[in-house]
Amino acid sequence: MKKYFFVLGSNPELSLAELSALFPDNNWQRVGSVVFSNFLEELNHNDLINSLGGTIKIGEVLTDFSLANRHALSEFTKKEIIKIAQKNNIGGKFNFGFSFYGSKKLPGDFFKLALAVKKDLKNFNISSRIVTSREQILSSVIVEQNKLVDGGLELCFFIDKNKVFVGKTLTVQPFKDLSKRDFGRPNRDDHSGMIPPKLAQIMINLARSGDNDFKEKTILDPFCGSGTILMEASLLGFKNIIGSDLSEKAVFDSQKNIEWINDLLKIENKNINIFQSDVLLLNKETKEESVDYIVCEPYLGPQRGFKDFNDVVKELNDLYSGALSVFYKILRKGGRIVMIWPQFRANNKIWKLNPSVNNLKLLPTLSLKNNQENHENSRKTLVYGREDQKVWREIVVLTK
Repeated sequence: MKKYFFVLGSNPELSLAELSALFPDNNWQRVGSVVFSNFLEELNHNDLINSLGGTIKIGEVLTDFSLANRHALSEFTKKEIIKIAQKNNIGGKFNFGFSFYGSKKLPGDFFKLALAVKKDLKNFNISSRIVTSREQILSSVIVEQNKLVDGGLELCFFIDKNKVFVGKTLTVQPFKDLSKRDFGRPNRDDHSGMIPPKLAQIMINLARSGDNDFKEKTILDPFCGSGTILMEASLLGFKNIIGSDLSEKAVFDSQKNIEWINDLLKIENKNINIFQSDVLLLNKETKEESVDYIVCEPYLGPQRGFKDFNDVVKELNDLYSGALSVFYKILRKGGRIVMIWPQFRANNKIWKLNPSVNNLKLLPTLSLKNNQENHENSRKTLVYGREDQKVWREIVVLTK
């Protein structure tokens, strides 16, 4: 059994919800923006990081020390760097660096320690370089660019009360690939807005929670826009993908974008059906109880210009209630819906949607055992947004 750490993304609660959905039986131990968990089998960390939208780094926890035992911590750090350097000594410089999570008290003498290690490595005829940053934490970009995973070493120190855990980074989020899928796609629609690939991954993972046979299932995005959710579903290996949108342009954009990503990554999937349809008439285009997962960001209301939020909420409640009634018909028993409901915030007021869920069961976005009560609303769903935003997003999970 090995213990792994996961560095959570910019919305830690949403990142943890994703991990909890994929590994529902795991007991997650949280230290700030990092979680630990034991796994019976060794993780395929490279494949896993490519399928996670909310995790920045994955690594292995090597040991832990009392904070009072600084000498033992320093000796372990020194020996671990030398051991890895000797193992990876294939010519060129050996790069290593430190990241500190949870406290600003520990790093004090670590740069002196790094200099001492660098001197010791020289005695082994190993040329080395200390990778540093202005921040306490080395970013994924720094780790990637300095090859700290491939041939080098990033040691992470997680300070929790009177204990410090030590781990080595195994892989980092593929930020280049995510950026290419977001900004490099041939058809973009900045005016209508596009869901980021990372959020699309998280939503899909919330939908397929604990399902190891998800690739054989059918996933639908009935508000497909420029096809982000469809693209990420294809990358995750779904064999049956359906997309629809009221907009003819959106259907065209989705078709072109998914052709582009499948050609780029040599994905052979011919069972992708994208067509134009009003969501309220979708049951005429799709067989009853034929869809396993519905994942979407619907129309969220006007993004520009002022409109009375009471009118917007009423309009969207009607739209969403009608859509959920259709979803209930085409969703298989046990199937899941993951969608975004907007919340409007202005002048210290909050306007929430409350559409009819039509016999669907609302599930908590984040497991109560994670004890993030201050981040939950009465529906026990996660809501996020920036303080200056008028439109916030509520992640809603429903099942039939």
